[in-house]
Amino acid sequence: MKNILKSVGAVACAAALICSAGCASTKWSFKSGDFTLSSGIWISYTFDGVSSAINKMQEGDEKATLETIDFEKDEIEGKIAKDWAYAEAKDKVLRYLTAETLAAQLGAKVSDETFDASKYYYSYFYKNYYSEMFEKLGVSEDSYCRANLMPQLLEDEIFLKIYGKDGTKEVTDKDLEAYFVDNYVSYYYISCSLTTKDDSGNEVDLDAETLEKYRNNFRKYAAMLNNDGKTTADVATQYKTDFSAETVPETNETMAKDKMETGDLNAAILETEEGKAVTKEIDKKLYLIYRFKIKDKVGKIKGANDETSDNETEIISREDILKNMKSEEFNQYLKDEADKLECTRNDACVYKYDVMRTVHILLSQK
Repeated sequence: MKNILKSVGAVACAAALICSAGCASTKWSFKSGDFTLSSGIWISYTFDGVSSAINKMQEGDEKATLETIDFEKDEIEGKIAKDWAYAEAKDKVLRYLTAETLAAQLGAKVSDETFDASKYYYSYFYKNYYSEMFEKLGVSEDSYCRANLMPQLLEDEIFLKIYGKDGTKEVTDKDLEAYFVDNYVSYYYISCSLTTKDDSGNEVDLDAETLEKYRNNFRKYAAMLNNDGKTTADVATQYKTDFSAETVPETNETMAKDKMETGDLNAAILETEEGKAVTKEIDKKLYLIYRFKIKDKVGKIKGANDETSDNETEIISREDILKNMKSEEFNQYLKDEADKLECTRNDACVYKYDVMRTVHILLSQK
């Protein structure tokens, strides 16, 4: 039997099923319009659903395992575990088919060359860790790679068709740069430890003389940046001399403020005035922190097709800024489109390769 599934409500995979007659091949699982997902992709998603179910159960019982969970009786968020895992798998189906549908509507494409160049990570893990298990499940390397990689590649292309150059809702350079200035921070820091090891290998504080020497060095670096017109490269060179070091423990980053992790170091960075250097002692380390003027970094923003000079040492991705700027809006758009998607479910395939089949095969591998 085939069922027509229409996503409705808050959950993208909720469906109203309309039956139609006919015999179904088990080689395909779901389709929408011209796009069909293979049985292998569906089975791969049932594996993901089972894995997610185990992780969810472990939130309440860290000892929960595939062996201890009764997928036909135990509940997750008010659902029988096998049904919860099925819903997770179907969610992934709808994501894939929604991406295929939108890509076709917008003229977005993922070339074979792009897919092949991007699948190395998944191919490696399939071949070296998963091949025996997935072969028993009925998931080929290609199905595994497509299931995990293609939706994201399609969504990336859709995103650019909407918000990129000449997109349906193009974000201008002016608007993007204004967002960048308001929401990004650019900084540099170096550090040194304020502890050492004694003869027994125990961590101890530096002696007073060494500690004062280090503090003087770092105050000197701050003065170089604040008063002497020197650069962070000059500071790094001076650090090598002062500490007789071949390399410098330095960090130089430009990133969205809301992507910075919590902690005393990042708090100190955000508290530092733009164009100023300060010294801080945090968690037994001494830091020289310099915060660049973010407006000075606007010229470093480059698109994928923009020309760059050979001596450019810092390039800030326009696409990364654009994603930070529009990701929330875009994700809501994808959800809304998934809610409207109509697709056909092949019961012959889905019932044959159901969650419990995946569970039983995984248990047989133990």
